[in-house]
Amino acid sequence: MQTQLSNTKILTYSLWGLRLLLVGIFLYHGLPKAIFWSMATEKFIGFGLPGFLGPITGIAEVIASVLLLFGRFWRASNLVLLFIIAGAIVTVQLPNFIEDAKKVAGLERDLLILVGHLILLAAYPSGVLNKSTNAQVTAQKEVFNPKSPF
Repeated sequence: MQTQLSNTKILTYSLWGLRLLLVGIFLYHGLPKAIFWSMATEKFIGFGLPGFLGPITGIAEVIASVLLLFGRFWRASNLVLLFIIAGAIVTVQLPNFIEDAKKVAGLERDLLILVGHLILLAAYPSGVLNKSTNAQVTAQKEVFNPKSPF
């Protein structure tokens, strides 16, 4: 029982850490786009995308990050951020990598962000965000398969 409780705490703190990290990344990149519309427009035009998508993307990143931070509409906000990072991979990072293989760092970073959002989506079943111990134990049972070596 002690080990099970420890695993639940580790899982909870790990997911909180991942969540805070992802929120920080998207706020850091989204706030400038949401505030400085002309810069965001020029940046997106430089990527070969419609310029109006820059400010819209920035606003979506900020709103979804704040919602994810406070645990409101976490599934929808997670999906919004997941689609934004998938779009960045397909439209910016992958073409840059194909053009110059030395630009792998941006692609690797964005792939890790994508996987982070997938983990949050998989690991936050209903009730995990509640502070009750029963919800955490239930979530722990759903996330960790006792028959699995992991």
